[in-house]
Amino acid sequence: MEGGSRRAAAASAVLPVPDELIVEILSRLPAKSLCLCECVSRAWRAFISDPANRRRFAQTLSDLFFSRPYGSRPTWDFIGLSMSSVLPPPPGVDMTLSFLPPTCELLDSCNGLLLLRSEEYWQRHSPPPFYIVCNPATGEWVTLPQPSRVPGLIDYYDGVSLPIDTSTAALGFDPSISPHFHVFQLVQQLDRYEFIVWAVEIYSSQTGRWVLREAPFDRAIEYVQYTGQMTYFKGFLHFCMIRNSVVSVNTEGQTWRISRVRENGGGSGSSVCHSQGRLLYVDSNLDSSDAMSIYVLEDHDSEEWIWIFKQSINKPDLFGPRMPGRVWDYYTAAFHPDSDLIFFYDWLKKRLMSYDMKHRDVHVICTLEVPYFEFLPTEDVHRKFFPYVPLYSGALPSS
Repeated sequence: MEGGSRRAAAASAVLPVPDELIVEILSRLPAKSLCLCECVSRAWRAFISDPANRRRFAQTLSDLFFSRPYGSRPTWDFIGLSMSSVLPPPPGVDMTLSFLPPTCELLDSCNGLLLLRSEEYWQRHSPPPFYIVCNPATGEWVTLPQPSRVPGLIDYYDGVSLPIDTSTAALGFDPSISPHFHVFQLVQQLDRYEFIVWAVEIYSSQTGRWVLREAPFDRAIEYVQYTGQMTYFKGFLHFCMIRNSVVSVNTEGQTWRISRVRENGGGSGSSVCHSQGRLLYVDSNLDSSDAMSIYVLEDHDSEEWIWIFKQSINKPDLFGPRMPGRVWDYYTAAFHPDSDLIFFYDWLKKRLMSYDMKHRDVHVICTLEVPYFEFLPTEDVHRKFFPYVPLYSGALPSS
């Protein structure tokens, strides 16, 4: 009997596991573990990517919104992503944002919410531009009251200060901490023939009000010039500036910090984002080598923020040989929040690719037409890609 029991147990061990049971097991995994399970087999990847199942799983990076050429309607498009392939959009999510006014520009994405700005100001008798925050998974959206500086204008004179630029804004939202969101509008002022960050105007959905906070830096010492990349992480908006530095401001605008990544070199083309609970910085090294450098901020909660070198990435492995007399021309599109993937866009070959920092694998995902230079004079430093994670639970907060 004992031998028969062992044979029966062995036979049962090789019986196929029902699909329903696999889906049930996968639905109990956190997002990071779910990403790893995509690599187990093609069958498991199919389970995870199936739109009928995805609503049940822990949500991670699902799509990338990206900018379309100037004058396009809508001004954005999107692509569904797996680890290294194209997927359909997540179930029940209106990625076209058909519930919004048709003349909007996408500005940012943060933990399931999107920030947009109306573009109706060029029409006769139309109201001034205004901000919209929406949830594509539920179709909810709210319009925000006007800040003190008119949104979305470049090089305009308000009668008081030097010409200013309010074309850049970001969204701060972390549902694990609070159901409320914040909107940061950078107020950049003309100085030395360049626009520098003079202040940030911050909206809170909890209070329903904007507050204007001036940057507490001496302009003769700290030249806070925004270079086009930003991210919201642990209660701070972090954005890149020249000289390989990151400026961080909290949701009240009371705390500002500048952290140096490295002393030498400029900051053009570099980017900051977060992944797996840590803040990361990509130093493009446009002025020196054929390698870009990745740095990590190990202890975000410490008094002193110190960036630690993590690894380098060989640019020819990503983009092929460099053309004589030219610099590398690429864009850091996004970091995957739950894995070691970075997404890059190659301007020359017009292709989106992923890079696995752990295994150093490169995958070309697809070709995309993304605008490089635009009509507006500062559009070349505006963000072109916006990672999206669906948010199915919770109502959109409004004041």
